[in-house]
Amino acid sequence: MTVTERYLHYLAAQIDCYGLRSLESEIAAVADDARRAGISPVALSVLADPAEPEIARARAFGIVATRLVREGERATEAPLVATAALPHQEQTRIG
Repeated sequence: MTVTERYLHYLAAQIDCYGLRSLESEIAAVADDARRAGISPVALSVLADPAEPEIARARAFGIVATRLVREGERATEAPLVATAALPHQEQTRIG
């Protein structure tokens, strides 16, 4: 599963209303995506551990969700083509 920013907003609202304990399978899916993306293992371990205090897990969700969104934004940006050796040409995006 690849989570989207919209889905993360939805989960945040659900966490606010019902708490993390009601969303353990959804949280596990987010944690799996975050692990694959190389997101902070510390925040992930807190998020994925039901024995951690609810407030700590909610904060960890915020950290993980923010970093997942940033990673998604970086993945969709096309890199600039180096044009230093080509005078009078604008930099262009590839992709």
